[in-house]
Amino acid sequence: MPRLLIVFLATTNIFAILYAPQPMLPMLAEVFAISVPTASLAISLPILSLALASLGLAPLSDRWDRKKGILLASFLLIIPSILLCFSQSFTGVLIWRLLQGVCIPGVTALLMAYAAEEFPAEERGRVLGTYVSATVVGGLLGRMIGGILADIFSWQAPFIVFAVVSVLVAIMIWKLLPPSVHQSKQSSESFLIHFANPALVGTFFIGFSQFFAFIGIFTYMPFHVSQEPFFLTAGQISLLFVTFIFGVFSAPAAGFLSDRIGRRSTMALGHLTGGAGILLTLYPSIFALIIGLSLMSIGNFASQSAATAYVGDTAVRSRAAATALYQFFYYIGGSLGAWLPGLLWNKYQWHGVTSLTVGTIILALISNHYLAGRTSWQVPPRKPLSN
Repeated sequence: MPRLLIVFLATTNIFAILYAPQPMLPMLAEVFAISVPTASLAISLPILSLALASLGLAPLSDRWDRKKGILLASFLLIIPSILLCFSQSFTGVLIWRLLQGVCIPGVTALLMAYAAEEFPAEERGRVLGTYVSATVVGGLLGRMIGGILADIFSWQAPFIVFAVVSVLVAIMIWKLLPPSVHQSKQSSESFLIHFANPALVGTFFIGFSQFFAFIGIFTYMPFHVSQEPFFLTAGQISLLFVTFIFGVFSAPAAGFLSDRIGRRSTMALGHLTGGAGILLTLYPSIFALIIGLSLMSIGNFASQSAATAYVGDTAVRSRAAATALYQFFYYIGGSLGAWLPGLLWNKYQWHGVTSLTVGTIILALISNHYLAGRTSWQVPPRKPLSN
């Protein structure tokens, strides 16, 4: 089995697990008699634990064999995935979701480093675009299967399915993923050296801002369309996540494009496309909503594809640590995006969510322009005025 296909399947499973509860949030709020912001913790809490675990992984990741690290994290992920199926309270759901988030970066950060190291540099944009496509496919399948199975059976049904799939994926990695042969040498330098690189710091902020907006929109969209004028069910809501399919194509296309016009230009195009999509969802029409969500998916995954490749380009040392730091900022943004808009929901509803998320996309554009292109924190001296 080609190694890129294994990377694709393993990544798909991870993101299906992470986002499966999203279309079920109104159902979880009803079943457990909890508020909208509390229900959103089923998404924001594992993303937060994922981000913090990524930060903890950063100083260690370059010391571990890539395949062994990926394999260990994959088998550990099976435990909370199984126990989640037997939760009797929302507190129990959150505990096992939190532990899932802790295990995930051991797979994702090391897979990103594996993909960046085991393929030729001239193919890096395409390869990491394929990785990002897997995050899209996983997010799409997780949300669709989550909503449809919950609608037909119960909220536990999707988690049972993904627990079984996790076992199969771990076995596949164990038996079929080739060992890493081009792993970068262990570095004695602190992972904090990456903060001396303004281009990397700018890319970290881009990941934070873009993913805040993306998760914010798709976390509160189910609440938006479950009330007037839409009144959609969990199964119908899950179909709106089919708009993710555009990200399946935009991610590798952006990887291909960024190899030619540059990573930062591709990221900026993604920001602008996503922001336009958010604004379009303000029009009270299901057609406008679908088009807007589609544009948001295209823009987010195009930006993410170029950003992950840019991290690989810019981090000349301790590449796994750099990708772990990128994931930390990226998922901190996602965690806050799943929670903070909920504080605006009761008073401002969808208008509050869209205003906040468009604001963070503007921050991504600012980071791209002022930080991502710099090679030093020093301000260049002004040229003297000519007489």
